[in-house]
Amino acid sequence: MHGISKLTLTLALGTLLFYLGFTTAQEGALFRCNVQYKCSSEKELVWAMADERCFVFHNRCLLQVEQCSRNSSGRTELIETDRETCKPSCTKVCLDTYDPVCAQIFQEDYITFSNECEMRNYICFNERPYSYYAMGECVEQPVG
Repeated sequence: MHGISKLTLTLALGTLLFYLGFTTAQEGALFRCNVQYKCSSEKELVWAMADERCFVFHNRCLLQVEQCSRNSSGRTELIETDRETCKPSCTKVCLDTYDPVCAQIFQEDYITFSNECEMRNYICFNERPYSYYAMGECVEQPVG
């Protein structure tokens, strides 16, 4: 029985380390991609699809930043499309869980959403892309 407990603990620890490494890799990829692309604030909405979800970006450069981050972290590639094709896939059914996300609607307000799914629904449905988001509730003005 003692051997089974060690094996269980080892597997649990391995899973946790893998998850932490994956999360850190995603954040590192996004930082690297943000540095690689110098995007303007010019507004020219661009629509893309991945995993049966519609995404809206402030401009093509910001789509490229997200695409770079996705490629670096092994996530599904975005396929650029048009508004008419994408818009019907804006709203997805979200779990009723509170895992707050803070998003800055492109150079405007900071809004706390109950979870990332709710944030993505709002952004797409209202055609108001974010310029920043982080896990947790919004503070008055995030630093950095």
